[in-house]
Amino acid sequence: MTAQTKPSNKIPLPKTPTFISGLDDILEGGLPTNRTSLLMGSPGSGKTVMGLEFLYRGALNGEPGIFFGFEESAAALRQNALTLGWDLAALEAENRLFLLDTHIDPETIISGDFGLKPLLAIIAGKAKELGARRIVLDALDVLLRMFENRLRIRAELNLLNAWLKKCGMTAVMTLKPHEGGYVRTFLDFFYSMSDCALTLDARAQNQISIRRLRVIKYRGSGFGRNEYPYVVTSSGVQTLPISSVGLEHKPFGRRMSSGVPRLDAMLGGGYYQASCILAAGAPGTGKTLLASSFVRQACGQGEKVLYLSLEEADHALLKNVTSAGINLAPFVENG
Repeated sequence: MTAQTKPSNKIPLPKTPTFISGLDDILEGGLPTNRTSLLMGSPGSGKTVMGLEFLYRGALNGEPGIFFGFEESAAALRQNALTLGWDLAALEAENRLFLLDTHIDPETIISGDFGLKPLLAIIAGKAKELGARRIVLDALDVLLRMFENRLRIRAELNLLNAWLKKCGMTAVMTLKPHEGGYVRTFLDFFYSMSDCALTLDARAQNQISIRRLRVIKYRGSGFGRNEYPYVVTSSGVQTLPISSVGLEHKPFGRRMSSGVPRLDAMLGGGYYQASCILAAGAPGTGKTLLASSFVRQACGQGEKVLYLSLEEADHALLKNVTSAGINLAPFVENG
């Protein structure tokens, strides 16, 4: 008699895709829908870019969004986004994006009854008008530093937390974890109010700048638990979910001539198409000539080749291989 397995009653957590290259693989689908996520990192780690890309990609995919920031003006955001090829003004004109200009001068002193409540009321009205599904609250630490009373900060954070829970939008908050000060004091509060928390780490090792992303927590969902490399490119953020990379290469194709007839005979007809060939040897053993022979053979058959030379400049390489009777100059494309 075998035990019967009960049907699973699991209901997956609704998720909102970020549409950021590689990030949704790490998050196993995206950020929690209609919940709050925290994006934390040092200055220059790419928090604002990632938050803005979350809105931009969402707007392009039918989910209007609102950007609510305290560090950069709306005009500066539009100009910076254009360097990435993102036309925010066009999306604003189509009511798919709204940038709330709340840039605060660092010298400003907040006093009296100023608080988040009026700003949240403005956002709520605009969200209803746009049918907004996403919101980014950028550089909240800038606002918190304006308040001098810790009880007031806690009250404002409680207000924000309650508002985010009922706003009906998928929210992303960005924060710089300053050492000491009010932000460090209330860091646990930010962790508790967020359902998903990510850290962005920009560091330098051996004089080389590297960036790493890590998911600290994700309530109700699995996620990639390693540190993952990411870069800010000319078109946005790209992450590499290393632990989820699978072996999906296709079988090798036809034989391709190496450009050296006797080597082809030794290999049974040449290299396999779609294979990776390693030619290792001491300096002067002919590695470059072997690679150049392959390039000449392929180009001579009308195929295009990308030749990356990390040791010699292109003009020096072209001249040096002619000593072995290999002329690659006719195959070089200008530009």
